[in-house]
Amino acid sequence: MDNNFDLVISIVNRGHSDLVVEASREAGANGGTIIYGRGTGVHERDSFMGVSIQPEKEIIMTLTSSETRNKIMETISEKAELDSEGMGICFSLPVSKVRGISSKSKTDNLKQEKTAQNVEVKASKDNK
Repeated sequence: MDNNFDLVISIVNRGHSDLVVEASREAGANGGTIIYGRGTGVHERDSFMGVSIQPEKEIIMTLTSSETRNKIMETISEKAELDSEGMGICFSLPVSKVRGISSKSKTDNLKQEKTAQNVEVKASKDNK
């Protein structure tokens, strides 16, 4: 399936992924995939009582249509306060091919077409 999809990737501190998923759903996404990881930036050198602190991260991947990408990213940034230092990052990558969601997309399109046809039929009956 060749469509206009983008992958929105958000990297936030551990414990904040629910906020990101909720924000993306609010903006029109269907969900996301959460992966756990650790950062390797400046904070990696921090230590507490001689023990190295390695900040744990959550990576949220959300596949979405290109049309909804900006709204999703803006909502995530606002709700997760990504403009504040150290809160995380959100970026997108273009996706050239998608497999595995075609049946859902076709089902959704068929439902939309059927609804539109029902509205047209009702409107034509009302005009008679």
